[in-house]
Amino acid sequence: MTEHTFVDADGVTIGYREWTPDGAARATVVIAHGASEHSGRYARVASTLTAAGFSVLAVDHRGHGLTSASTGAGLLGPRGMAGVLDDLDHVVSLATGPVLLLGHSMGSVIALRYAETHPDALTGLVLSGPIGVMPGVEVALQQLQGALDGGLADTPVESLGPFNEEFEPARTPYDWLSRSDAEVDAYVADPWCGDQNPLTYGYLAAVLSGVRDSADEVGRLPSTLPVLVIAGERDPVSAFTAQARALAEAMRSAGLTVTEDYYPGARHELLNETNRAEVEAALVAWLTEHLSPR
Repeated sequence: MTEHTFVDADGVTIGYREWTPDGAARATVVIAHGASEHSGRYARVASTLTAAGFSVLAVDHRGHGLTSASTGAGLLGPRGMAGVLDDLDHVVSLATGPVLLLGHSMGSVIALRYAETHPDALTGLVLSGPIGVMPGVEVALQQLQGALDGGLADTPVESLGPFNEEFEPARTPYDWLSRSDAEVDAYVADPWCGDQNPLTYGYLAAVLSGVRDSADEVGRLPSTLPVLVIAGERDPVSAFTAQARALAEAMRSAGLTVTEDYYPGARHELLNETNRAEVEAALVAWLTEHLSPR
């Protein structure tokens, strides 16, 4: 694994990580991570992917991981989500061969929005633990606007939602992430994750605007772009798959070929779940099937 940086058009120093296979890569998987985490948490799946012949590039979004040294933790920076998409586009431009984009949680919003605004850039799209089609997103945005109008744009949000309620009495506030105690404990201890790296109100508003816009504009996706949607059946972020299924159906109605894999008992972070070997094997099989450029 190698860490790199580049300075984007807004003067923000963006960090990203790279993993390479032995020999020539047959394609590149670009990873867009979720909220309040970072690209380094994808080292294990990157190892699986490089063993299968893929290069892996994973960006730290503004406000996260390596990039937070430039923006500050949880801060979105200049031009908001448009800047995040431009940063992702720069990383995609560094890829070798066909590009398959994997977005997890908040990263699924970023990845889907990227695919909609860069329709010729990708060979395949994977959405993991997607927020999907979120009922009430307009109400949530109206409530957030009140916070922004009150000068709270750069104030950390105390909680992203009642995700842990399904798992009470819970061992930690993050039991909703995985059935693996070790994975949850690693997340809690990571200084770039969770309560130690919360989103601000301004960042959350931008993400929810992306949720709304990406769901509304699936018709911009090229019909030739294959999509894989994966979620745990006990993932509260995807409303226990309801929102993920609604997004998959919207894309299918727009003419896309969509594969859906939902895992019984699994929670939000499928790549850190107790059945992660099963998830990784299915992911590699799907990526391999969709290697050819469109």
